[in-house]
Amino acid sequence: MMEYLEMRGAVKLKFDADKSVVYSVLDKLRETEFVDAGYIDIGIEKNILSISAQGTISESYSTRALLTRLQGQLTEASMIGVSSVRWETLVVLKHWQPTLAMRLEATDQRVFAN
Repeated sequence: MMEYLEMRGAVKLKFDADKSVVYSVLDKLRETEFVDAGYIDIGIEKNILSISAQGTISESYSTRALLTRLQGQLTEASMIGVSSVRWETLVVLKHWQPTLAMRLEATDQRVFAN
């Protein structure tokens, strides 16, 4: 059975991520065979991993297993979410950056942010 796969987003790798696991998973993801004109683009800059992919594949079980292996190499603020409905699988890679708190201070009737 054919499935439409869409993957998008970016995650942050742990500082001490096992590079052999990461690169093994990424090499296998790059070998994903699409039955149409699908594509997969993978980029790593410093410790940020981004993936963009879409197309029809024969099955998504092996892709999901690879992503499960990759999840263990991510920071706690990063996640890989997988949603499947019938013949479509959506994978979202997400990293949450904590927002800096802003403190407002009144000075001579004006408010400045620090």
